[in-house]
Amino acid sequence: MKYAALCLNTLALILLAWGLYGIAGLVGARLPSSRLPAVELRPLPDKALADQKQVNSTLDTLAQFADRQAFAREANEMTLLAVPPLGTPGAGGPSMPRREVTLLARTSDGEIAVVDGRLVRKGARLADGGRLSRLTEDSVVVTEKQGRQTLSLPLEQLRVGTLRAPNAGPANAIDQHFKPEAVLATEMKP
Repeated sequence: MKYAALCLNTLALILLAWGLYGIAGLVGARLPSSRLPAVELRPLPDKALADQKQVNSTLDTLAQFADRQAFAREANEMTLLAVPPLGTPGAGGPSMPRREVTLLARTSDGEIAVVDGRLVRKGARLADGGRLSRLTEDSVVVTEKQGRQTLSLPLEQLRVGTLRAPNAGPANAIDQHFKPEAVLATEMKP
């Protein structure tokens, strides 16, 4: 019984396909075959060609302008980072130890300075590996692992009879020079 139903369904599908094929053949025979007429175009006049070039040039300029505006929009939406100068606390590169000079003096034995609370002479080792490389009347040059820094005492803040003005802050590092290899070494660290 199953096989008889399967055979009848197959026979019905074959008859349906044959009927659709016949209908398609009849419809196709009735439609006239139409050909498009061949049209030959003349070349454009010189004025039209010049106008076409001008329009293309204008469209290219507008496309470039739109590209520039899109780039400017993207640049305006970008977050800009302000990076602190090299050597300041929080900078991404190498930083030198923060030092403070509180006294520069010339004695009979030569120049002395008080750096980071220690009495030192030229060539003395400081905490964190620095070495006092030069002393002058108004500054001290400390050579660090990362480079050198110049510490100064502002002369206009000194008074006769005192070592420093009472309201003067700590002496600043006025000049720092980093060795190129120190900068490269910190950039390579993850």
